[in-house]
Amino acid sequence: MKMTIEESKINNFELIQTLFPEKILANGSLIDISLPPLQIIQEFKTLSETRRKLRNLGIYTLISLKNIYIQLNQESCLKIIDQYIHGIGWHDLQYICFLDIQPSNIYIHIIFNRVTPQGKLIDIKCLGANWQQYEVLRQSCSLIIDNPVHNKYLQRRFCKCCG
Repeated sequence: MKMTIEESKINNFELIQTLFPEKILANGSLIDISLPPLQIIQEFKTLSETRRKLRNLGIYTLISLKNIYIQLNQESCLKIIDQYIHGIGWHDLQYICFLDIQPSNIYIHIIFNRVTPQGKLIDIKCLGANWQQYEVLRQSCSLIIDNPVHNKYLQRRFCKCCG
């Protein structure tokens, strides 16, 4: 499996509107994802406005998992995302996540608000995935892919209940 993590700064949250009809709305934090897209965008803007002079309001992360040898469902992808976000320490940020699940490729789109609920700011100088982020992603994927519950090959090989 090939993994890539691309991070870029965004100056507004309109990307949410673009992703809404095209991708699977998967998860969010500090946001009600059942709201209409424009209201979600407004919620992101409201938090960002606590830092008046901020130009780059958010961070867009695209995680690509290519050539996956097992079929992952939305629930499995959510576990990978949750473990990854906790692993990099951004679980306390407002974010929304979209999935594009294809037969052997998965694309995870995450939009983070740079302003924390406490009014602190995530520095955009940290953009650009480093080896630690790739290691966290690798471990997050391994916990799901190498689990016999999600991997039929491993079920047959290691499960005593299967003949």
